[in-house]
Amino acid sequence: MKGPVLRRRPTSSYSKGVFVDPLLPKTNRDQSKILKPIQTFQFFGLLGLIVLVFIATVIIEKRLPVGLKVADQEKYPDQFIAERAFKTIKSLSSLGPRIAGSEENEVKALNILKKEINEIISHKKDHVIIETDVQRTSGGFYLEFLDGMTNVYSNLQNLIVKVGSHIKSSHSLLINCHFDSVTDSPGASDDGAGCALMMEILRVISQSNKTLKHNIIFLFNGAEENFMPASHGFITQHKWAKEIRAVINIEACGAGGREVLFQAGPNHPWILETYAEEVPYPYASSLAQEIFQTGVIPGDSDFRIFRDFGNISGLDFAWTVNGYVYHTKFDNIDQIPLGSIQRTGDNILALARGMAQGHQIADIEQNKAGNLIFFDFLGAFVVRWPEYIASFVNILTVIFSIYTMYQNASFYSNKKDLDKKAYIRKLLRCSFFIILSWIGIVIIGLTIALILNLLGRTMSWYARPVWLYFLYVIPTALGGLVFVYLHAKTYNKDVTSLWALYQLYYDGFHFIWTIVLTVSVILKIRSGFVALLWSLFPAVGSFMKVTFFRNLKDDKYLLYHIGIMGLPFTQSVYLLLGAMYLFVPIMGRAGAANNSEMIIAFLVCFLFGLLFSYLSPLILLVRNPQRIFSVLSGLVLLAFAVLILTPLGFPYSGEPGSLAPQRFMIAHAKRTYHDESGKITNQKTGFWIVNMDINSPHSVDRYVPEMKDATSLDQDCIDYLYCGVPYLVPVQTFLWKTHWIPSIEPYLTEEAKLNIVKHESIDEGKRITVNITGPHHIGVMISPKLGVELTKWSLVKGPPLAGPLWNGRATYFIYYSYGVAYAPLEFSMDFKVPENHEGPVMDIAVTAHYQFGPAKAGKTFEKFVKQFPVWTTINYWTATYESWVI
Repeated sequence: MKGPVLRRRPTSSYSKGVFVDPLLPKTNRDQSKILKPIQTFQFFGLLGLIVLVFIATVIIEKRLPVGLKVADQEKYPDQFIAERAFKTIKSLSSLGPRIAGSEENEVKALNILKKEINEIISHKKDHVIIETDVQRTSGGFYLEFLDGMTNVYSNLQNLIVKVGSHIKSSHSLLINCHFDSVTDSPGASDDGAGCALMMEILRVISQSNKTLKHNIIFLFNGAEENFMPASHGFITQHKWAKEIRAVINIEACGAGGREVLFQAGPNHPWILETYAEEVPYPYASSLAQEIFQTGVIPGDSDFRIFRDFGNISGLDFAWTVNGYVYHTKFDNIDQIPLGSIQRTGDNILALARGMAQGHQIADIEQNKAGNLIFFDFLGAFVVRWPEYIASFVNILTVIFSIYTMYQNASFYSNKKDLDKKAYIRKLLRCSFFIILSWIGIVIIGLTIALILNLLGRTMSWYARPVWLYFLYVIPTALGGLVFVYLHAKTYNKDVTSLWALYQLYYDGFHFIWTIVLTVSVILKIRSGFVALLWSLFPAVGSFMKVTFFRNLKDDKYLLYHIGIMGLPFTQSVYLLLGAMYLFVPIMGRAGAANNSEMIIAFLVCFLFGLLFSYLSPLILLVRNPQRIFSVLSGLVLLAFAVLILTPLGFPYSGEPGSLAPQRFMIAHAKRTYHDESGKITNQKTGFWIVNMDINSPHSVDRYVPEMKDATSLDQDCIDYLYCGVPYLVPVQTFLWKTHWIPSIEPYLTEEAKLNIVKHESIDEGKRITVNITGPHHIGVMISPKLGVELTKWSLVKGPPLAGPLWNGRATYFIYYSYGVAYAPLEFSMDFKVPENHEGPVMDIAVTAHYQFGPAKAGKTFEKFVKQFPVWTTINYWTATYESWVI
């Protein structure tokens, strides 16, 4: 008789402490029992470690030295004193906005700087020779920036100080700042801080016992904000310009924090070598330089003028943190920590001394050749090497990387896990899939952005960047993990070894980064050092594992992986967060035509998708990946609920400690249009609203009732040159989405006038001479009729620089400004006219901008502006637009 038959319990997925993934093919399940993959809590620990790396990087970003005070001067002789520079910033910013042409800029600011310089001269050492000069300059030049313009200027001022010694060198280093500001901004950081730094450096050098081998010229230029005309006047006309061999430019597109070296060269690697050797707090990257030079950042600096018109190489620095206050009323002294001034002052002083005392500046042609690849390692020191060495190292890394992939194929072939040819074939397929997965991650991010647009919850990350992690970074990580997991389950069922399966995806990412590195070598991309990090370290990791750690197959492999990939990951996080600090505030001035939510979604998902390259394959070694997916999904859903149901997703802030205001640019405008006979065909008056972000203008409807009546000017952009509105600078392709609110006529003390001085026939066409009068800042837009060609004019030598087409016709934009003394704009234009052409040859419009003084804003305008809530900031002025057909 048989005994009772006991029912056998199903074997647990956790039998003997080993998890068997039920979704893996049976062959893979058997192998997973042997290899004991990573425990789930350990993977969560890895994610926690990643969070700690981000936090540590933020701490590094915010770390500043202690600012020295005047009382510390005896203890720290011959050193930069931040408190003294701070007082200079306070003196300049207390004047309020310093627009070129205003009394605040042309008289008061200049007097403050002169007084301090005279005080410094009175206390200088006897061996120090100081000369000063005030330059009044006029000229013009083409500027291929934004939509392109011709910048014409008259009677602008520069204050120049030359410091030398009894050596009487004929070689000089130039250090530049600008003391003007944009309308409505006190310009504490941009660029009062730069001028204050230079003043303190001048004091230290003048009282130093060290003798300068070469001269240092300090240029305090009086007009940068109207697109760098004063620096052009200096470098093309001043008597000391010809002796300048290198330049240091100090700028700001933020306030406080660390100054970043974002442009170096061209050529002259000795300049960057001096920076790397001398500065105590480096922050530099050739990646930042290449990003800036793509034009994706809407800004430029005097460095461009010195480089393009003076043929001078050098270094360009800028404060980039807290870009929320850039060009706003909040750019005040309160936004600048003493430690930030100390840090930049120490760096620029050490750099200036190193360059002025070096032998290279006396023979720059001998030291001209070559460029450097450079980046700072977590702010500790600068890693740099010449381009030819970089190419050599990169090529060796490519060869080594390919070898390690082949080595892995041989290793698993010898183990009978996977045939060598099959391994290589699957590796290539995995690489192709990874590219598709990155595209899929970006699509997920764009879908989230689209949903937020539909829900009216855009730009929640603007005031609270932490939202980026919940809305886009976590979905990016989750998407990468899920895609690899599902692809392995679906398309690689025949791979019997779980570790071979993991290695396939690891090598797939490695292969793509190796291709990127190869492309960077071919195209000489200097930011290819990022691809080098993500190719070299994985190659070393693979080689060491196969060669020395073949039996490393338990959870200790996770520690090995962290040890190998920790450095490139940390350095990449450091670079990535620096980029985010810059790009997030820029989205507040990207224009409504550019959907900032979609832009940020693309950037974050793409860049973080790359960052998580070697994280994704690890999911194949985790015991319970479903738990990982569930937790990450839960965080994303919870974040969405909080965003939608609470005010924590409000995008702006007017709180003093966490400013992130919404920007508005408003002109109280009078718009007048004439026909061919000179008769007025249309005239409009009202408020022109330039939409600076996607939430404008209706985000303030409840505070500013007039906004409900705002109408789009899309049709006007077709009917009239430059949309028939008073653009200050040529940014129509960038900020074309604007609105109009009808109102009473603005208060005007004077109006711009255009007079035709001469209208004459010339060979193949006509010459028209015009005279234009008006306020300190004037714009002139010209568009020849179809078939007519503007061949030259008297403004600047060479063919006129054309802008974007308007209804198939070329356009030209002239920005004219004058400073301390009134000067009308008079110039002639030569048109090539077809023989069968009859009638007018061009449309011309003149805009006048009253950015300071009594005409800046009348009572009605001031009343309108005061309605805006505290979490907004407005740049506003009165302007006119008048067009003719001639």
